[in-house]
Amino acid sequence: MTDKPGKFKEQDHPSGKGRKRPSSEGGMMLLQLCLCLIIFLSLNYFAGNHQSVWDLSQDKNFSLSNQTRSLLQSKTLGARESPVEIIAALRRNSAHYARISSVLDAYERLSEGAIQVRLIDYVRDSDAAIAIADEYNTAFVEDTIIINALPSFARGSSSQSPERNEEELRKAHIRFIAVQDMLVFSSDQRRGRRLIGYRDEDQITASLRRALEGNPRRVYFVADKSQIGGSEEDAPWTFLSRTFTSLNIEMAPFRISGLDQIPDDAAGVALVAPRFDLNPQEMDVLRNYWKRPKAAIFVVLDPTSKEQPPNIRAFLREHGVTPRAVRLSTSKGSQRAFDIPATFTNAAATGDLGNASTLFEGATSSLELRENAEDLELRQILPLALITADEGVTAQPLDGSPSVPGPHYLAASVSRGNERNEQTAESTSRMVIVANKDFLRPRSRQKEHIDFLRNTSNWLIGREELSGIGPKPVRYYKLLLSSEKVSFVNKLNLFFVPGLFLLISLFVWNSRRS
Repeated sequence: MTDKPGKFKEQDHPSGKGRKRPSSEGGMMLLQLCLCLIIFLSLNYFAGNHQSVWDLSQDKNFSLSNQTRSLLQSKTLGARESPVEIIAALRRNSAHYARISSVLDAYERLSEGAIQVRLIDYVRDSDAAIAIADEYNTAFVEDTIIINALPSFARGSSSQSPERNEEELRKAHIRFIAVQDMLVFSSDQRRGRRLIGYRDEDQITASLRRALEGNPRRVYFVADKSQIGGSEEDAPWTFLSRTFTSLNIEMAPFRISGLDQIPDDAAGVALVAPRFDLNPQEMDVLRNYWKRPKAAIFVVLDPTSKEQPPNIRAFLREHGVTPRAVRLSTSKGSQRAFDIPATFTNAAATGDLGNASTLFEGATSSLELRENAEDLELRQILPLALITADEGVTAQPLDGSPSVPGPHYLAASVSRGNERNEQTAESTSRMVIVANKDFLRPRSRQKEHIDFLRNTSNWLIGREELSGIGPKPVRYYKLLLSSEKVSFVNKLNLFFVPGLFLLISLFVWNSRRS
């Protein structure tokens, strides 16, 4: 039986395998090219319209912190009619241009249009720089970032508002940041002053918050009753003031003695390490303030005192928090240590710090809480633990009596009012009590303590949506290698790595050839 001309059977092929027609191979190749082109165009389209950045570092050092993300996604920024304008006057040949520009790009991207960033080289583009300098009444003599968060009604002509009001608005909603203030330097005798890192996100986020809110809120510090100081650099008062300023909160010292009431513009009252007690008239002033809607009280106790001031202690006890006259410690063999390991709770005041561990150094006492007490619930008072000491921590009374059993709480919050009702939740009064004052000192301060102070401060004044883990400073680290290791690294980069890729390419070429 003969086959028709022009055709052949697959089994007639010498290899015994099937063979496709040449026209079929060409069509398949054309189809593959079309599919590759479609995939390429699709990837290009999605990459251009849906940008995303991945931080592959272990500690996420190149990602914006949760606190900054909360601010960029907050209602304060999203409800604006006009976007916030950030002008970065940076020299392109500056060593900090790449770092600052990438950070500002992340702000613009995560704000989803609520922030517009403009980069300008004030040396090369002098005409645009002069126009911006005239608009903001400044001069560019160094790298500077301008944040303009003026309300939409204030961006028009000056005739819409009086000259004084316009000047006050510009002062409240326009902020200037010198790039030099974002740099972290270190000084030593061998190498002198050198750059070791950045704190750019901390500065930009703090300035953006101040520009958005305008005039800062005021927390009155009871200076005549508190004891806070220190001769070291970055002393407790400096640290407290700087931290509150970054949250657009002004610490205003005042004397409560002789006052009839706390000023009406008070967003809160701070009582830090009370050395003297409040007399009955001063306690009436404090109680009347606490009865106000949205009252906020921040109390830091001094554990070194044999007993807390009686009137202050009675006020705290009325609200379910009783300071104990004890000293917390841990045992290491036959020795006692006063470094207390602790854990943050999942209370709203701690923000994202829930279940995170920390260490409190120095003298620490404990607080007794009456959670879920019926008499407190009837008065709509809710005390909650914020920081709990870990197991193995003992509480030794200062009078030498037997140790007090746990649990031991290092910090607590108190809310007065119905927070479960949406109509009354925003008018509740809040209080935070901490049984350790040494966490304010630089030698005992941890990164978690700074976040705790920021989160509790935001919670006190009703800005808990802006709480979160704060930004971490980016630091440079010097890698010390011996000359032999440096030589090995050079050989690895110059010979071994290129040789490895050459071997791989030869293997692939030989496989395709065979």
